[in-house]
Parts: sequence; C-alpha cells; structure tokens
Amino acid sequence: MKISLYSEAGSNRLSSIVYLYHSDEALEKLSNSAYESAKILTPKGGKIAKTQHIDGDNVIRRWYLKIEKELSYDSVEEALENIITSCKEEALSEVTLAIGCELADFTFGIYKKLSLANDGFTHYITSGMSPENKPAEKPAVLNISLNLGEGFEIEAENKKLEQAKIIAEGISLARRLVNEPANIMTPDNLANEAKKHGEEAGFSVKVYDEKQIVDMNLNAFYSVAKGSDTPPRFIVMEYNNAPDSDKKLALVGKGLMYDSGGYAIKPGDSMYTMFCDMAGAAAVIGAMYVLAKGGIKANVYGIVAACENMVSGHAYRNGDIIPSHAGKYIEIINTDAEGRLTLADAISYATSTLDADAVIDIATLTGAALIALGDEITALLGDDEKLCEILNTSAEKSGDKIWRLPAYDCIAKNNKSERADIKNSGGRLAGTAIGALFCRAFAHGKPWAHLDIAGTAYHEKPSAKAPLGATGVGVEMLARAAEAYFK
Repeated sequence: MKISLYSEAGSNRLSSIVYLYHSDEALEKLSNSAYESAKILTPKGGKIAKTQHIDGDNVIRRWYLKIEKELSYDSVEEALENIITSCKEEALSEVTLAIGCELADFTFGIYKKLSLANDGFTHYITSGMSPENKPAEKPAVLNISLNLGEGFEIEAENKKLEQAKIIAEGISLARRLVNEPANIMTPDNLANEAKKHGEEAGFSVKVYDEKQIVDMNLNAFYSVAKGSDTPPRFIVMEYNNAPDSDKKLALVGKGLMYDSGGYAIKPGDSMYTMFCDMAGAAAVIGAMYVLAKGGIKANVYGIVAACENMVSGHAYRNGDIIPSHAGKYIEIINTDAEGRLTLADAISYATSTLDADAVIDIATLTGAALIALGDEITALLGDDEKLCEILNTSAEKSGDKIWRLPAYDCIAKNNKSERADIKNSGGRLAGTAIGALFCRAFAHGKPWAHLDIAGTAYHEKPSAKAPLGATGVGVEMLARAAEAYFK
C-alpha cells in the first residue's frame, strides 16, 4: 500500500478512486468535483455509490462511501470492509482511497485493515479446474493506495503505516497457524514456525522434545500429551531489547494442536474446529514477531506447551491424580479441561524457572466465556491492577473488546480437591473464572492476568474483523501490552 498527499489533479490519472467520509464538508474539502457528484448520488445506508466520467482515453470511476454511524473503530472498520469487498466483487486490482482529516484518529486502524485486505485461507482450494486440469487463476491481489487530505503530517503517517504493516504481518501469521488443520500443524511444525519467524524477526527460540519435557518435570503438560502418537514440544521464545530494565514479562499461550476431549470425549460436532484450540499459542508467536520486527523496547518470554489431547491406552483418565511442575498434585475431574493443565506447567516454568516478573496467559479455555460474552468479547481476569489496566488500554487501541470478570477467592474455592492439592474442574457455574483461577494457582504469587479467547479466536462466518476462520485476536493486544509494561 502506498501513501501520497491527495490532489484533485493526481486523482484524474487514476482509473478508480474511493472517497471515504463522514461529513459532507469533509468530502467537499477532498474534492469539489467529487462533492458535486456525491450530492447527486446521495448515498444512504452505508452503501457505496458510484459514478464515472471520461477524461481523454481514461474512464474515471468515482466511488463514495459515507460513514453514517458515529465515528468509531468499529464503524470505520465496517466501512473499509465494505470497500474491500466491493472492490473484489468488481475485480479491481488498483484502487485509490481518499480520506480527510476527520479520520485522523483512525489512520492506524485503517492502515492495518488495508494491509490485511488480501488475507484469507484458501491455499487448499483447487475447485474451478480448467479443461487442461489446471487450477483456475486466483483473483488478482488488491492493491490500495491511500491519498490523505489536508491536515496530515505525512512523515508521522508513514511511521504509523510501517508499524501497522508489522502488526498486520503478525496477525496474518497467527491466523495462518490457527487455520492450518491438525494433520499439518503438529507440535513439531508449530515449533519450526516459531524458529523460522524468530530468525526472521530477531527473537531466540528453544524447543524441548518429549524426553526433555519429562526431565524438566513438566508433568501436567506431559500427562495430557502422552495420549497422542504425535510427540509434544515445549517452546520457549525470548526477546530482549530493554537493556535499561531488569524486568521480564512472560506471555504464555495455550497450544492444544487438537483437542478430542480425551476420555471425556467431545461430541462430533464440537470436535470439528478443535484444530483452532492453539489460538493462544499462535497469538503469542505473532506477538513475539511484532515485538521483535518492530524493535519494541521490552524483555519478553513467549512460552507454548504444544501437544494433542487424544484417546489411547497411554492417555490420562478422569479420576487420575497427576504431579505438576510447581510440585502440586492435581486431581483430574475432566480430561476435557486439559488446556489449564498445560498452562499450569508453562506458567510455573515462566514464573519460577525463568523468574519472570509477571505473566499474561491467553487461551481458548472455556466454552463458558462464549456463553457469557459471545464471540466478539474476550474475557479478562487478573490479580494485578497494572496488568489489567494495560490490557484494557491495549484492547482499546487494537480495536478488540475485552471485559473483566471477577477473580474472587470464593470462586477459586471451587478448585479445591478432597483427594489432592487442586482439581482441574470446579463445575459449570462461573466456569471461565474457575478455569482462569486454576491457572493463577501456578503463578507462584507473581502478578498474573488471563485472556480467554474461546469465543473470539475463530469465527465460522466472515466479518468486518476477519475473514472466515481464525481472527488473530490477541496478537496486537499482547504486543501493545508488552510495550506498555516497560514504559
């Protein structure tokens, strides 16, 4: 995507130009001739209106989209999705988008959204074969140039653009990792992806195999992993770029590459999308990429315990009592509450072995989060006001929606076991908070926050936020939170 100052003369050399505006006065400042055309068309209801005229040998197409709702991150994002969809339906490959200074507060989100305009997961689709048995040509990539009206500082906007592109790359990476099926995106392949992007962006990656996982006393994690023939991987990423600080922040992502439920096996319909149960891990890898590629001043560990939860003669069972990295014994009430077991060891490792000063974990942890908040709001819990406030602010800037749930001790009591130190399922009531507070029990008293993305990580219908499939939620939020933590 290119940025240039808007000029009426420059626009006449373009075959297609879209005017995005909120007020008629703003459109008039962008282009008097466009304003006159728009007055004739009077677009309503968020629909794109079109006109065209002949300029020599060129057919100039002018499109107009008025944001009729109050200006917000969501309304601007919806308008951009409308524009992108319309351009693709018209089979356009080169389009110029003109905006005025009334949208100045939203340019970062605009740049990010446009940088993701061609995102999608289609590389396994071979339908539409030609008579020669060759795959049909894919639609042309949409290239959008952005013309800014009066009142913008182009140097500052170019910096925003570069930052937005890096975040878009991290989001696109996370989406791809989640969208890959479990037969492709195995724990080992996820580790290889982390190493590949660590080399590219500039963060280090250590990968521990099955034997090392056992030797490291990651017993709760291994109890889940041992039921699968696909071996687990423990992935530890590290990025150090805040030499003036001796603090370390840990980001821990749930890495269940496939979740059958184990012996508490899921119904078939509920298993179909369980390849996306590693969206927390993908968000952490994407966030580490953004931090390193953007040169952010931060010292961050990214930790993923990657495995599958399967049924076999080696699998753990309901009623088992298993050890953990923290030394606590866990009674297994439900083998489908496996994610918190893998997180428990990863969080314990981060806060004790690596001595991280604070930890944020992110996971597709509970269906209760989806029931409580739907599929557009992420649940937030925490015992540290600074971390929770940072995450709230980061979500506002990234366009995500999060809602803080209570983390009272009276809820944590539901995790109390009569047969062991703690149990892995405390019932259905307050299920999101109970699952989160299980994780807190392994943070060794360090400041902790938890994001439950069970509803927001994967959508089975496209939206203004993301195409069908993985949303990439958490990447920008975590990267912004890590940056803020070190300010």
